[in-house]
Amino acid sequence: MQAFLVRLTLSFFALMPLRLNHFVGSYLGLILYYLKGKSWRVSRINIQLCFADKSADEQEKILKDSLIELGKQFTEMGPMWLWSPEKTLALLTQVSGKEYMDAAMKSNKGVFLLTPHLGCWEIAGLYLGANIPVTILYSRPKIKALDDIVRQSRIRSGAKLVSADASGVKSIFKTLKQGNGTGILPDQNPDDINSGVFAPFFGIQTLTMTFISKLASKTGASIVIGYAERLPKGKGYHLHIKPAVPNISHADPLISATALNQTVENFIREVPAQYQWSYKRFKKRPEGEAKIY
Repeated sequence: MQAFLVRLTLSFFALMPLRLNHFVGSYLGLILYYLKGKSWRVSRINIQLCFADKSADEQEKILKDSLIELGKQFTEMGPMWLWSPEKTLALLTQVSGKEYMDAAMKSNKGVFLLTPHLGCWEIAGLYLGANIPVTILYSRPKIKALDDIVRQSRIRSGAKLVSADASGVKSIFKTLKQGNGTGILPDQNPDDINSGVFAPFFGIQTLTMTFISKLASKTGASIVIGYAERLPKGKGYHLHIKPAVPNISHADPLISATALNQTVENFIREVPAQYQWSYKRFKKRPEGEAKIY
């Protein structure tokens, strides 16, 4: 029953053209804003922490706009997961920085494309699978009924999915050694505190993965970062690709983690409302620090 209801909901949103889809999503986001539930509470905490230099009114605007974008993120899963690859990728009206990815691939040492929780990362992953041989780490969604849908959607343009465990890491290593690519969400909380280090992110000590820098230093792989910006009024998406900041593959885990967070932070500052502030990025704290959420 759960699987049926999930697919029915996604199918309903997939029937809509993107403009109507995002219009409906905007109103769902406004409901989240005015209900002041969990998403509102977590987003508000994160925004106040990360934009402490802004006024209360400026913080409130980012909060409201971010929840509107969260509503769009929910409704756009219909087309992102159920439309054909060709129809979905046609929504990418502009791609900036593809030359960075092309140059990285020509090195034959492999390439990481980092896609943070910013904009529409599903279409960014779909674009990656359609343009280069790519292996992507996959974690099962909390809603089991989504598992098959998400898996099928992410491989339909050519990407290969591997489980987010030791065997998956070996597959990623092999992929990079073959000169191919991998896509990773770089701002996920590591499951194990020993799998990361605390490094500044918007000035806040944040548990940050070291997986990327370790593999990059071993393989010589290039690292670029990309996000698909939602354009206003459902006019599509603009995919931005840029090289990561220096030192992201540094052998010192703290230096590399700091560079990784700075790379992600730079992009977030371009479109702060499109970051998923409802994600508990600061859930794990250094020893002795009080919980944030």
